[in-house]
Amino acid sequence: MNGTSLDRGNQRATGFGDEIRVAWGRTWGRRLLPMLLAGVALLVVVQRLVTPAPSGVVHGELGRLATVNETIGFALMVGALVSAYGLLSPDLSSEFESMSSRGRSGPLAFMAGRLVVGVGGLALAAIVLGLLVEVLDFGGRYQGEEAFHVAVLFVNAVPLLMLAIVLTCTFGRIVGMIASVVMLSLGADAAYQRSALGDGFIAPSGLYSIEQAVAWLLPRPLVDPFTGIVLMDQSVALQQFPVRQGSGVWGWDLIQVSGVADIALFAGYLIALAALLYLSCRWRAAQAHSRFVPVAGWLEDR
Repeated sequence: MNGTSLDRGNQRATGFGDEIRVAWGRTWGRRLLPMLLAGVALLVVVQRLVTPAPSGVVHGELGRLATVNETIGFALMVGALVSAYGLLSPDLSSEFESMSSRGRSGPLAFMAGRLVVGVGGLALAAIVLGLLVEVLDFGGRYQGEEAFHVAVLFVNAVPLLMLAIVLTCTFGRIVGMIASVVMLSLGADAAYQRSALGDGFIAPSGLYSIEQAVAWLLPRPLVDPFTGIVLMDQSVALQQFPVRQGSGVWGWDLIQVSGVADIALFAGYLIALAALLYLSCRWRAAQAHSRFVPVAGWLEDR
């Protein structure tokens, strides 16, 4: 292997603190993610100024919040994928040398450093965008509910980040970026179907049963009360009876807010992803140790 292809940051990583510095330098230490965050913040401001909203103080506030929340939710998902790619792409190129005899970084430190930076970066982005929305909606009626909703959007982006990291570490970049999005979409669709089946708005079928069974292995988003508030307001403003149309919902009685069981399942899924990532890192470390031959300490220092 050509020595110039090795990730220089990997060679210096010897522990948890070093892994955090390496991971931060690959993500928020570069220009891409800060530029994306600045672009999303600018888009939120533009949407607040030019997006048409229903008449009435309450309807107008909820309409504007619903619009910017779609942007924030999508931005956090994109940020999760970009972060996952940046955190592990150099390691794939250098064949995980930081966990070899030369790198001397253990699988646990390797995993923890990337998760801390990845999740922390998403939290930073959610805080910045959430504060921006709160400032633009200063004095609004639903500021508390909006802050909680942005926090839920951040929490829902964490499984995508972790899933993308696990798949990328195990199978490579293409599988990590594509399969994680597909799995997240299936999990979200299964959550909608479960709610629709419970309401009796769709008829049971074998296809739904299969998707529901598979979805137990996939991330399911948490739903907070603010979603129901917005949809109830749309129902009143549009003077419609509660109906389902595709994935669109009108009517607060059709929204199933996540309960204790959903939160426990969500937490269990995150723990399972962390365990899978640790196993994948141990496998990569074993490969790296068998691939690189240790050199004498005095020669390595030179």
